[in-house]
Amino acid sequence: MKVRVEKKIGAGVLSIETGLLAKQAAGSCLVQFGETVVLTAVASGPPRPGFSDFFPLTCDYRERTAAAGKFPGGFLKREGRPTTKETLTSRLMDRPIRPLFPSSFRDEVQIQSFVVASDRQNDADVLAMNGASAALGLSPLPFQGPIGAVRLGHVDGKFVPFPTQDELEESDLDLIVSGSRDAVLMIEGFAREMPEELMVEAIAEAHRLIREICDLQLELAAKVGVEKKQYEAAPPNGIYE
Repeated sequence: MKVRVEKKIGAGVLSIETGLLAKQAAGSCLVQFGETVVLTAVASGPPRPGFSDFFPLTCDYRERTAAAGKFPGGFLKREGRPTTKETLTSRLMDRPIRPLFPSSFRDEVQIQSFVVASDRQNDADVLAMNGASAALGLSPLPFQGPIGAVRLGHVDGKFVPFPTQDELEESDLDLIVSGSRDAVLMIEGFAREMPEELMVEAIAEAHRLIREICDLQLELAAKVGVEKKQYEAAPPNGIYE
């Protein structure tokens, strides 16, 4: 059954839908803003034997050239290794999500994000971050989310959420903020020597939008009727006492 939720943010509409693709994954969704669409799927398995001292979470983001209606040029026509942009986006997905799993959780979790379509104006990295949270929220995994992510620009004295590539060329700010409804979890970006007060305003505006995105994910999970597995956290081992 296809379920879709959407909300107008800035000049565009952010939509999240599930039930159409990757039905065998633990959780999956399509996130769209403008004509850019990202498919994110979550799969999980039992803990790796002999690796019980860390959480084996893998985030992988890929931009297929076919998403822009092209194919790789040159002698090699196949997709190659991850680009720098893809590697950095995978890290953006990982950072805010990893702390929101129970500290003793050791199951192997993989999150795959693919750019299905690109209008070459709306960047897909922030959509992949939101898709990772939404897919985890639709899965039975003990994810203590959701989290939202937003890119914020500053053009002609006004904050612009999810700015296009053309708007970023004129923007004084290129800020990515990720967080939950209660707190900011990650900040990354660039600015042209902005005043500290204006940067604080930008973070506050981004967090306001993050709350709206989190509510959108909760609405989707409620419509789907997600049932989470009961997870009992392991007792503290006393190492920090």
